[in-house]
Amino acid sequence: MRKYTIALTGLLVAAAACADNTVVTPENAPTTDALTGALTTAGVKTLAVGVLAQDRAVVSAVGYFLFPSIYSRDAYRIDSNEPRFVTETLGGTPDPGSFAAGGSAYTGAFTAIRAATSLLTALPGAPTSQITTAQNQTTAGLIQTFEALAYYRVLETRDTVGVPIQNLDPAVVSPLSCKSVVLNTIAALLDSANASLASAGAAGALPFTPPTGFTAYGRDYSKASNLILLNRGLKGKVDVYRGLQHTNPVSGAFTLAITELTQALGGAAPGAVSPSTFQNGAYVTFVAGGTENTPNPFVDAKIAVNPKASAALQPGDTRASKIIARTTLAGNGLTSNFTFVGASTANTANLTRPFAILRDEELVLLRAQAYFEAGQFANGAADLNSVRTSYGLAAIPVPGDITTARTALLYEKRFSLFFEGPQRLVDLRAYGLLKAGLVTPELPGDPFTTAEPIPKAEADARGNNLTPVCQ
Repeated sequence: MRKYTIALTGLLVAAAACADNTVVTPENAPTTDALTGALTTAGVKTLAVGVLAQDRAVVSAVGYFLFPSIYSRDAYRIDSNEPRFVTETLGGTPDPGSFAAGGSAYTGAFTAIRAATSLLTALPGAPTSQITTAQNQTTAGLIQTFEALAYYRVLETRDTVGVPIQNLDPAVVSPLSCKSVVLNTIAALLDSANASLASAGAAGALPFTPPTGFTAYGRDYSKASNLILLNRGLKGKVDVYRGLQHTNPVSGAFTLAITELTQALGGAAPGAVSPSTFQNGAYVTFVAGGTENTPNPFVDAKIAVNPKASAALQPGDTRASKIIARTTLAGNGLTSNFTFVGASTANTANLTRPFAILRDEELVLLRAQAYFEAGQFANGAADLNSVRTSYGLAAIPVPGDITTARTALLYEKRFSLFFEGPQRLVDLRAYGLLKAGLVTPELPGDPFTTAEPIPKAEADARGNNLTPVCQ
């Protein structure tokens, strides 16, 4: 009898109970619940939904949904009872042992990776009487895509600090790998997942009903054909940043990204994606009340929009509706009269507002970015303007140089993806724009933090050897 293991409910409960514990269990030695015997359809559903649930745990963590927005100068969180949202962001360096800057958005990601590895190990032994070959391949493609996404989410918050690649031997503590190695690992996982999805064929579908965020927003991602679009979109996104690395940039990455992003957009020509589809994509969904009660984490009376972000909006930009007035919030040297519309506690619909994993508007802007970096300014402008004009702004002329192109792109990405994740921080790092001399300090001694630290428990497990390995 074969035994398949995965960390699910036990880790979720433990993580919830230990708010200041940066790593409840190391990523290489999980506490496990055992599933014994042949894998059934019900077992696949349980394990696969467990992986997706851990992705939601990551995006719900303040280290993922809020801290990057603070670092990139879009958000504040001002709370007299919890000054670390200021003292570890704009007013000081992050503490590896704290609840937010340390383990937040880290533990959940490696729980997802462990869970994905366990399910992928089990799938080849699943009997076809329970799971058809096409369903097996579709499931493998989904899970490997989300394994890659888990690594990417850690990289978004840790960047050049380093990220460990999970070792299958729980007795081995993986060293930190450098950014180029992690990006290449993610790219390989996505390509492998794409091969599985392609082999599933036209009949490929998941053997279970996924969460509503995979079916309710323009596409049915229970089908292999649509999961391929999500997978290629994520791969195109990764390849944009493989090409933008400060060290070891991947040659040809932008051309590759253009091909992948075009596939993800259904083959649409530059500028031809209709704004009516911009919201189409896969989403993380939230539930307010009942036995689950996992509301959108942005609903928070202490969250404010940085006034500098509000002031940066161009006149007539209808994305201004994302920023609303609020009563003055002040403390720890910061003041704001604005908040994100999704943070308003007066709007109960915010509690169930979905969080995009990847949607078409971001894909269009990523393709514009890839076109610009590849020197195809006219194509990049066509994609960028398809977004820009949909929000009431005049089209920009075709840029004459890369600096002008990047400036235009960064504006559109900032406000199209406002409060949708760490994208703004990732872009500012990629272009070297978040540093003293280029950005006005928010507070005296502003450290211009660009990445969160490795959690203290992880550093201890490695004897404080935190030098990333580049091989």
